[in-house]
Amino acid sequence: MEWLVFRPQSAQAFGRLTATGFVVRAGSTAMKDGSPRVKRDRPLRDKLVGEGVLVLHSNRDLYVFTRDYEFTSASPAAGIVKDGNASGPQLWKKP
Repeated sequence: MEWLVFRPQSAQAFGRLTATGFVVRAGSTAMKDGSPRVKRDRPLRDKLVGEGVLVLHSNRDLYVFTRDYEFTSASPAAGIVKDGNASGPQLWKKP
């Protein structure tokens, strides 16, 4: 299966569908703070930071994925990368 890309603001993440969900590749970046007016999944973000899946990037506006991480679908993956609710199937594109 081919890798897809999602580039919100200064972040860039690569992911692909799996048999059980959607995996984001290690080295991908995610926005640290999205729009303040957008709903977001803070419990999931906090879990990923707590487990060391997301760590601060040298660019303090971003997190970086330290390892591949499988989400239940493309939408929560996009939401974590964007730091806000997102429709994954519309946002993940072929490079």
